[in-house]
Amino acid sequence: MRHLRAICAVAESGSISKAAVALKMSQPALAAQLGRIERMLGGRLFDRGRDGVHPTPFGDWVLIRAQSLLPAFDEFLRDAGRYARQGEARTQIRMGCAATRLAGYVTTALRDLLPDAEVTVRTEEVMDILPELLESGRLEIATLGDYPGHELSPPEGVVYAVVAHEPIFVAMAATHPLAEREEVELRDLAAAEWALPPLVESRHREYFWETCREYGFSPNIAYSVSFAVVLDLIAAGRCIAMFQATHREHPGIALRPLAGSPLRFRHVMGWREGSPIAKHAADLVREAMRVYWTEALRAPVHLSWLKRHGPLPQPPGAYAALRMLREI
Repeated sequence: MRHLRAICAVAESGSISKAAVALKMSQPALAAQLGRIERMLGGRLFDRGRDGVHPTPFGDWVLIRAQSLLPAFDEFLRDAGRYARQGEARTQIRMGCAATRLAGYVTTALRDLLPDAEVTVRTEEVMDILPELLESGRLEIATLGDYPGHELSPPEGVVYAVVAHEPIFVAMAATHPLAEREEVELRDLAAAEWALPPLVESRHREYFWETCREYGFSPNIAYSVSFAVVLDLIAAGRCIAMFQATHREHPGIALRPLAGSPLRFRHVMGWREGSPIAKHAADLVREAMRVYWTEALRAPVHLSWLKRHGPLPQPPGAYAALRMLREI
């Protein structure tokens, strides 16, 4: 770590002498240390000239990695000191999540309810793996989702609770002719080119295809791309995609409900029995519902849809959180 700090100091100052002052060491000592580091790594890190020192291509490669390692090491030192002062390690909660907005809501709820716990979060592009990670004890909690007719069944030793039922909206270019409508008929999208994530759980695909067939067409999946890429494609009018109703609109993109809500999604939380989460599960579900609806009502298109239709049938505990809708 000292070697990496020395490399970063030289790069930031552009001068070995200035870096030596910042590191509180002599210039000859830093120059000698830099030479040892270059021999150890097997390549020259800096080109030296009259105007100072500049990273070589190899130096840039090392710096990028050093700048990611050092903050992680500093965090490790801070956490180690905190654990030592506490006299014992904090409760560890490993959370896995699908790429849905519920993950952020549950993380917020976890930190509010268990402020002394160490919470780590990992995202899985394919939701199918999360139940296995819960069952095997590699996760304490997970956020999942399912669809009508394709509901999840918890594996042995795992408990599921439903947080919210949500309609699925579609995103299209703001210049798309259908974007002028308040709601779009699914059958009017029969000729559209659709985008799906490159990795998507089987239930999502099956449910989407089944629903489209009920409306008389098979969807043309022209793009299999990440969320970051699909935003540009949608704005350019190249495709449309399914979005969560609680998403905010992006520049150049119109988020539109589907008439009759033919596509629906269910937000689900799962946890292991006997895990640190289990005794707090009821409070956590209530808090997740509260955070979900607080955020959901801030999404303009979703709020407008709720005012027209009211919420979909929700799990019993959600209605306390939904009282706030009456005030809007």
